[in-house]
Amino acid sequence: MTKEDIFETLRMRVCMLDYPPESRLNERELAAEFGVSRTPMRAVLQRLERDGLIESRHGQGTAVTSIDLKRMQDVYVVRMRLMDALSDSARLPIPDGLEARLAELVAVCAGLLESRDKREFAQINIQLNTILHGLVKNDVLREINEKLFFESARFWFLLLDELDFAEQVQALIDEISMIRRAIALRDVKLAAEIHKAHLALVLSSIRQQSAGSGDPS
Repeated sequence: MTKEDIFETLRMRVCMLDYPPESRLNERELAAEFGVSRTPMRAVLQRLERDGLIESRHGQGTAVTSIDLKRMQDVYVVRMRLMDALSDSARLPIPDGLEARLAELVAVCAGLLESRDKREFAQINIQLNTILHGLVKNDVLREINEKLFFESARFWFLLLDELDFAEQVQALIDEISMIRRAIALRDVKLAAEIHKAHLALVLSSIRQQSAGSGDPS
């Protein structure tokens, strides 16, 4: 596996809560698991730390960062602003077959109403995020969005336990369906506005969660 493969694997484990907040990561054990030396593994862990997913603690090793409600609110506010930036950025041609790909995601979502598979739900959100930011030329925008998306993904995964899962699935079906119609019209700006509205709903849920926890922020 390349360093990029290992990074994406570990990032997904953090986001899916396979590595819960505060859990310890052992550099030696991970290097042995992936069949690499400690040098590339150290580089992967440093990258995860730069993305805010893990942190090195003096005398304690490396641990997955805790989830802070106030920071999550801030992250979602910035992600909404990134949708404005996406609307204003130079765009790449809409790839052939994108409408069909979005239709497939809607079909997979429909299956979640029965399976109630949270991991599949998260995977669909990852694919949707990749699709939207794959439409712009701005590499800096894509880089910032990817970092913030994965930082917030694990909180959203955790938040699902507090929400009506079927209602969230239906909301995702509605969002993807509307984005598909926007893509059919070749209106990337409209697609970004639709996703921004969805992010606003999530932010509202986070604020309710924060109020319920007694956090004054």
